[in-house]
Amino acid sequence: MHKKVKPTKYILLWCTPGFGALDIWLPIVKKLKEKGDIKIDFVFPEPSSLRLEDKQSDLFNLAEILSDDVIYRSYSGFWFKARTLGEAHKNNKYSVFDEKIKIASRMLVKGRLSKYFFVKVIGKLILSISKYFIYTKEKFRLLNLYDVNLFNNADGILYDIVMEHKKVNKELRVSLKNIPKFSMFHGLAASWVMDQFICDKFVTKRSDVTVYTMSNLEVSGYKKCFGILDENLVHSGIPRHDSDWIEFICNQSTPVKDDIFDSFVLIIGRPASPYNTPERKKKALRDIYDVVCIKHKLKLVVKMHPKESDQGIDYRIYNEVFGVENYGKNWTYSGMHPFVLGRKSIFSITFFSGVAIDMLAINKPTIEYLNLEGLNLYDNSDSLRDEFGNPVFQCRYAKLVLGASSRLELERHVESILNQYEMTVSPLRSMYEKYFMPFDGASKMVANDIYKRIDTLKVKNI
Repeated sequence: MHKKVKPTKYILLWCTPGFGALDIWLPIVKKLKEKGDIKIDFVFPEPSSLRLEDKQSDLFNLAEILSDDVIYRSYSGFWFKARTLGEAHKNNKYSVFDEKIKIASRMLVKGRLSKYFFVKVIGKLILSISKYFIYTKEKFRLLNLYDVNLFNNADGILYDIVMEHKKVNKELRVSLKNIPKFSMFHGLAASWVMDQFICDKFVTKRSDVTVYTMSNLEVSGYKKCFGILDENLVHSGIPRHDSDWIEFICNQSTPVKDDIFDSFVLIIGRPASPYNTPERKKKALRDIYDVVCIKHKLKLVVKMHPKESDQGIDYRIYNEVFGVENYGKNWTYSGMHPFVLGRKSIFSITFFSGVAIDMLAINKPTIEYLNLEGLNLYDNSDSLRDEFGNPVFQCRYAKLVLGASSRLELERHVESILNQYEMTVSPLRSMYEKYFMPFDGASKMVANDIYKRIDTLKVKNI
């Protein structure tokens, strides 16, 4: 048995926005921890991010394996520390009553009546009283309060600089501004065409952040919009696409249960939203069910998004459209990791998700079924458009998915995948390789670079 090494380096993984950041950073965390002298605490500044992730999901269990202490901000606004992710998830309680009070206070503070000063004051007062009662309950349960000044003991912070501006990340911007930071974008996307990477003027340069770019097309945006220096820009490809990481995920995944089909089409969930309203989502799911299950006699597995609550409207839509009576016969839900499900699937369907890029890493095509036409917020003079003039989001614009805005286009893509698989997936895979230039061993390269930079900075400060 190896003698346990006392950590000489202390790193914070700043999980914002939630488990999306974890999913990106976990392969690097694993490589860093293999060095044996590093402690990595997971920090959740947004209370909801802990609550939304299913405790039974593969991602949650992977994070549990690789985390040290878990530091989280509760709904009372106070910071607490837990020994495990499961303990933090259990302790960060939020009742239905708490949720209703929060919604009511927000309506008073930001709703139509907020133009009246006294209404706004009442809303803020209700919110303060609500937080006090939540803290009283936390105090009664003897939770472990955390002193945020201890954040300053960190040698480095893993995070996403794009999220730094969020209100919940005030500590990052203010009290932790002098601690070295290492950044990767929190999801997979053609980020170089996103608003955050397109700005009018250069911002002030900063030397405290090293950015690991997934695509060289991101470089100009990081330099201009975030002030990153040339020497602090490192091309990493996509670390979570390393072959050893994918194998690790599949080996750690919960055993495939009897209710997961041998072959299926994977639906990568997304909550109903202004760009995919409940009505449009219902129509899309009916089309998917008719084409996949009725016409082609195939089965569906739904991998729900963390924000698609099993108590919310999205859950009701799936059950209504696919039919509760058909559950387990030709459709089912699953909390397994997308890589595990993707390997068994024929192809996947999204409404809009970076997981489509994950599927290309295992040579599986994705149909993005989303119609933005007629939605003023998304169908305007500033919208990205495909070769047919349809308003689209970035993955479809970059030709990383098969785009469908109608049932006819959906049917055409399904036929193409089933009858001409290699010819259909090959152009998508080519675009993936062109944009991201992926290489095996990216997570080890990033971990070594972080380790070296922290060591160098420590020597300079002695």
